[in-house]
Amino acid sequence: MVKKIKYILTILLLGSAGLIAGHGAGSANDAPTRPVRVLVLKEAQSLELTVQGTYSLIDEEHPGILEDKAPALKSKVYATPKGIWINGQEYSTRRLAIEPDRDASVAINNRRFRGRVTIMVGANNTVSVINVVDLEQYIKGVLYHEVSHRWPLEAIKAQAVATRSYAVYSMQQKEGKDFDVTNDIYSQVYGGKNSERFRTNLAVNGTKGLVLVYQRKVLPAFFHATCAGMTEDAAEVWNVKMAPLKSVECPYCQTSPHLRWKRNFRLKDIQNKLSASGHKIGLIKDIVVVERNGSDRIKTLKITGRAGESINIAGKDFRNILGPNDIRSNNYEVVMKGWYVDFYGRGWGHGVGLCQWGAYGMAQQQFDFKAILNHYYPHTELMDLDKLNLKL
Repeated sequence: MVKKIKYILTILLLGSAGLIAGHGAGSANDAPTRPVRVLVLKEAQSLELTVQGTYSLIDEEHPGILEDKAPALKSKVYATPKGIWINGQEYSTRRLAIEPDRDASVAINNRRFRGRVTIMVGANNTVSVINVVDLEQYIKGVLYHEVSHRWPLEAIKAQAVATRSYAVYSMQQKEGKDFDVTNDIYSQVYGGKNSERFRTNLAVNGTKGLVLVYQRKVLPAFFHATCAGMTEDAAEVWNVKMAPLKSVECPYCQTSPHLRWKRNFRLKDIQNKLSASGHKIGLIKDIVVVERNGSDRIKTLKITGRAGESINIAGKDFRNILGPNDIRSNNYEVVMKGWYVDFYGRGWGHGVGLCQWGAYGMAQQQFDFKAILNHYYPHTELMDLDKLNLKL
């Protein structure tokens, strides 16, 4: 146990540069050399912490072991003026980590997580939680939320590589920050140990350490649900100009349940949403598509008020304002109906990179995961992380 304590302290003093205690080190396929830091709870008033098994309690603000081989607990956790309150005791620190022993598990609000859990005090006496977890275990906690575990294994493998690539890219971008990714749609949906399934774990293990590389750099491997015939050029969405992220034709997602959609809005509701986001317009008379891009997605809309005023707005901005789960993509037709408007659309998501239902269709046609990735991310190569010598 003394060796373990020394190992944990070494990690803390080096700024968590090593692997999480209990995960092992030294294997070539264990790269990158540090775990993923996932923000799993943001600025909550309190949380429910459950630890089944023994654990170490670590002060990360003033590096040191507060408790070793502490017994199982179930406790409400909240911030105090002096620090963090857990299990009837106040700890004078703004960063407190729970490091489970090998057979123990940690749950935050009844969701179990592998690896270390760090509780941080934030603004207005709130608490946030970061799960510090091995990269491969992180991917296992993501896949179930991105694709069905019942899909063909080659499609799940393709998603595993894209997920790993995106995670590593984010880790490189967030070095020196508190966390690398969030656990929501703005990074990759992550559910921890609760979200692991046999077949998704099989896909992760079958692609262990593999990432997509372009010009010796890990690719930000974006993905989406359904492109409806053609993926989007990343330059149209985020001004990212990169050969592997340009539009490609996709005849493989025609069986997707998201291929076509329809939404109806009151014009008054659209007016209110636009005004709240800084686009001032009166009662709306008309919404017209002004320009589409090369993938047939809307580039610009013109919205005219009943008093004659008008505004032009980017299609991607309009979608975000109305809500990406309502306006599911930027590929749609507008049909005005008096005080209402109908949107008839195709596909779901931003359209960049891997089309998940397209990957499903390709796997159904016996393409393997390498062929799927090559189709959606042309000009890339698959490489083992240990061969890239990344600085993480």
